[in-house]
Amino acid sequence: MRESTSNPMLQAWAAGRQLFGAWATMPSPISAELIARAGPDYVCVDNQHGLLDHSVTVPMLIAIGAGGAMPIVRAPWNDPPRIMAALDAGALGVVVPMVSNADEAHRAVEAFRFPPRGIRSYGPVRARYVMGTSDPEQLDDVVCIAMVETADGLRNLNDIVSTDGIDAVYIGPSDLALGVGKKPGPRPYDDLAEPLALIRAACRKHGIAVGIHAPSGETARRYAEDGYDMITVVSDASLLVEAVASNLSIAREGSRSAVEGS
Repeated sequence: MRESTSNPMLQAWAAGRQLFGAWATMPSPISAELIARAGPDYVCVDNQHGLLDHSVTVPMLIAIGAGGAMPIVRAPWNDPPRIMAALDAGALGVVVPMVSNADEAHRAVEAFRFPPRGIRSYGPVRARYVMGTSDPEQLDDVVCIAMVETADGLRNLNDIVSTDGIDAVYIGPSDLALGVGKKPGPRPYDDLAEPLALIRAACRKHGIAVGIHAPSGETARRYAEDGYDMITVVSDASLLVEAVASNLSIAREGSRSAVEGS
């Protein structure tokens, strides 16, 4: 962890506090704001698998901040221009997918830092107002979160987590399952127990945070008990579908066809 920071995510981890968040995949500032107002610590705008682009990411970041949650972004890839764009738009951190070795970890870090520490181009159009500064050193106070979710990533785990500037590792259980030759399943804490333990141990050894994606509150609670620092509890699209299906099922229990068939 950094010695000095004003970033609320880094401050929380430094204080030993676990963060519980939500994932936004639908292109809607309104839904992003309402989710943020429900009380998660952070909301991540998903530019990798989400159905949205940068033009809607910016208003979603504004909405998440208005709702009281920390706004972060998952980049579509380890692509410096997309990472920089998210930071310039005011994301407090960026999740970088598919980081598989030290070179890729270093490439990610460079996109977060201004010269001489990195290659980030100076143009904090919105970030300067969100962070209240135009100072490059203070604008550098953003969270670099590398996803370790491939077979190569596991083999090169210690090289990745020891890369200067990596603040956290985030685990995508579905890609991690595919990376170790398994299919994604409903019980990743059991099916992936060994690689998950390896990643947690490496992060602890090198003093960085470790996060993970959960499909439900029940799974998230298991992860919280395991000591993860950053736990995504729900995703907007699946949450919406499950809520609609559940309420329809309850409503139809009292329908004429249900009563007649009883």
